[in-house]
Amino acid sequence: MATEHHSIIQEWPTTLNSTLVWDRKQFTNEDTYIHNLSNNEKAEINAALNHFKGLGLDGQEVNRQNFPLPTVQERLRAYTQELYRGKGFFSIRGLDPNEYSPEDNVLLFLGISSYVAERRGKQDSRGNIFAHIRNATIMKAPQEDRPFKDSTGFHNDMFCDILAMQSRARAAEGGRHFLSPALTVYNELAVERPDLLEVLATPNWTFDNRGRDSQPKKRALLFYHGGHVILNFVPQSLVGLPNMARDADLPPLSRLQHEALEAVQRIAVKHQLALSFQPGDLTFVNNFAILHAREAFTDDEVNQRYLVRMWLKNDLLAWKLPHPLQEGSKKIFHDKSLQEVWNIAYTPRLTFEIRECFSP
Repeated sequence: MATEHHSIIQEWPTTLNSTLVWDRKQFTNEDTYIHNLSNNEKAEINAALNHFKGLGLDGQEVNRQNFPLPTVQERLRAYTQELYRGKGFFSIRGLDPNEYSPEDNVLLFLGISSYVAERRGKQDSRGNIFAHIRNATIMKAPQEDRPFKDSTGFHNDMFCDILAMQSRARAAEGGRHFLSPALTVYNELAVERPDLLEVLATPNWTFDNRGRDSQPKKRALLFYHGGHVILNFVPQSLVGLPNMARDADLPPLSRLQHEALEAVQRIAVKHQLALSFQPGDLTFVNNFAILHAREAFTDDEVNQRYLVRMWLKNDLLAWKLPHPLQEGSKKIFHDKSLQEVWNIAYTPRLTFEIRECFSP
């Protein structure tokens, strides 16, 4: 007798009604998601920077108490709510990185972001708190092991709650960042291809975990947990990269799995919003609700794309995660066995983990 198939998504919402469901057409101008700092706000931020430096503390000790922003904090508090109950992202503009030392740029990033989320995650097996994302040609690693300058498809970072980025410099050409709402993707698939939602929610996706774990892991990409639909879409660990093929010993993806990956990309591109990163921009993204991608870029001798990334978690507002995502989150934010490395300045590297080759 044939066994009855149990649908994983049978009791999931058929339509999500949320401010996190959006289309790029609703953003008529950048003012709807970028806050341009006033002169008074910039003065307050600079005063906080000088106050912290006067305390003689280390950079990792930056917090809301020793980086005081008495008026700016109210705006940051409201924008942080936007990450979870609004559009899922926001940017702060107006701080010119050329006016600050590399150390002060990091302190500004740490100080302002401390009002968004108090917990900072380790981004790799070395314990680095910052990811310095730069032109691959200046790196010492072999070409095939470098983060590449081609376009990246839509994806989430692996386990972080909030993706935080500080733009230091723009490329000579290209390099725009794109955001797309994961919940809009969900709604369209629920109408067009609910069978692919089932595929995404089935825990039989084998991940290439080189650089993180010794054994490949199987889990789903889509979850419904704690009242939230959570997409953790990481195709680079499933199909490999142009310069880093998937481990040949891992089982291949099925036809439907490939279809599901392609459908998510197609719908995400349909709704994508392009961000015009300016030097000094601070951008914060709800990593479990918003997909991101990057277009190809070209640097020259003067204009070289440079981003600094942090992974953050707001303990009060962060969504509860399903069990398959909890282990990775704990390693990033709570693992005391791996010492934090506060790599404030960029250092050329010899090796990169697979996820680092898929940088913003």
